[in-house]
Amino acid sequence: NSQIDEERFEDDPQEFILSDMESSDTESRRKCTQELLRAMCRQFEQQTTAICSEHVSQMLGQFAADKSQWKMKDAAIHLMLGISIRAESAQFGVSQVNEGVNVMDFFSTHILTELQETDMNVRPMVKATSIKFVSTFRNQFSKEQFGALMPLLIAHLGSTHVVLHTYAAAAIEKMLTSKVDGPNNTKLPKISGADLKPFLGSLFTGMFTIVDNTQLNENQYVMKCIMRALNVAQDDLLDVVQIVLEKLTTALARVAKNPKDPQFNHYLFESIAVLIRSVCSKDPALTTAFEQFLFPPFQTVLQMEVVEFTPYVFQLLAQILEFRPEGAGLGDAYSSLLPPLLTPTLWERKGNIPA
Repeated sequence: NSQIDEERFEDDPQEFILSDMESSDTESRRKCTQELLRAMCRQFEQQTTAICSEHVSQMLGQFAADKSQWKMKDAAIHLMLGISIRAESAQFGVSQVNEGVNVMDFFSTHILTELQETDMNVRPMVKATSIKFVSTFRNQFSKEQFGALMPLLIAHLGSTHVVLHTYAAAAIEKMLTSKVDGPNNTKLPKISGADLKPFLGSLFTGMFTIVDNTQLNENQYVMKCIMRALNVAQDDLLDVVQIVLEKLTTALARVAKNPKDPQFNHYLFESIAVLIRSVCSKDPALTTAFEQFLFPPFQTVLQMEVVEFTPYVFQLLAQILEFRPEGAGLGDAYSSLLPPLLTPTLWERKGNIPA
């Protein structure tokens, strides 16, 4: 855990995240070390496990004796990540664990205690690594453990450290996609809308605090987590639709002026689409509220000819039209769109046509 990593964690969080997150092109030294250990475990599992476990115990002992030796704990967690995984995929998490390592015991003794520490400024790098550990072993946790972890991860969304709140959002998003075996070879979500409901308020507050902060870069992991939470909580969105729509519209108006991160923008529009579908399918009258909020930024996009956004805008307009109450007519706003929609130049871009 070198000085370079510490500096990057503080001063260039985007680069740190890129090199440390799954399936990125630039590999961090940590990831390279873990890959080497996994290869050694494939050939010499018992010996590698025994040697590394001894080092892990030694490092954790040094940390226990002197808490300023946090780098020892960070290295120990990374060693554990290196020797404990037999089979893993970026999409589905760990499917097979090294039986010579007690992952759950390590979690409750060293990871959970770290995440329960209330001061976010104490050992932020170790906290980020601990969250990565939780995210990596999401398949191994029970629904009850998820329930205990959720408030801890939500609390870390409030960290001023970009890496830490990004890892927290990414971990929550992955937990929300975690599956369990259902009847007839089906896969069911481990966390249902009902399980997520108690956390919705604090989760959206934490995530939109990051999105609203203009000092921070647009964070695709946070926006993806918003989209996933909206998707899981479909039945319980009526209570929060007003504030969530307001926040998403504000973000849309801001990025329309200067679109930078295509992933962030994609998840932003996806989030709006999920919200429209979830809420308007229950109460078509709410299409009016969506129109009031969305027409101003949509008109800005169309007038400024923000080419990245026009297909999204047309798709969302079509979606709202589908949910409009029977007999409500088109209204002036839609009618005024018809002449510009027939301009040949719009049809020259393939992306616009299905939209």
